[in-house]
Amino acid sequence: MRFINLITAISMILMLSSCSISTFGKFQANEGIPTFIQVGKTTRAEVFNTLGEPLVHRIVAGKETLIYNHERGDYFFLYGTYEGNELVLRLEHQIVVEAKIEKTGSGWGFMAPATSNNPGTRRSAR
Repeated sequence: MRFINLITAISMILMLSSCSISTFGKFQANEGIPTFIQVGKTTRAEVFNTLGEPLVHRIVAGKETLIYNHERGDYFFLYGTYEGNELVLRLEHQIVVEAKIEKTGSGWGFMAPATSNNPGTRRSAR
């Protein structure tokens, strides 16, 4: 019985203190705006063929808007760091007329991620 309790305790400690790194998204924010995107030249079809379906696809301020998301987190049990970015592309007549990367959140500490990337917040293009 003592051996089972010892194994259980060791297993729980290892499970609760494991590390993980998560990356989500179709682009790498640290590389900047993808090089194939040229304002005034790149078409909607080229964007979809290269990056795939965006996280968000809607009309904002009268322009078709595509939003691709990139998030990265390093975690150790409940403590961690987080950084989120969005690639925002605005199109007119199926041509990219604006391309920018917006930081949507960052944080560290217990219960990370600390993000403000929610629809309707002032820091998100959604």
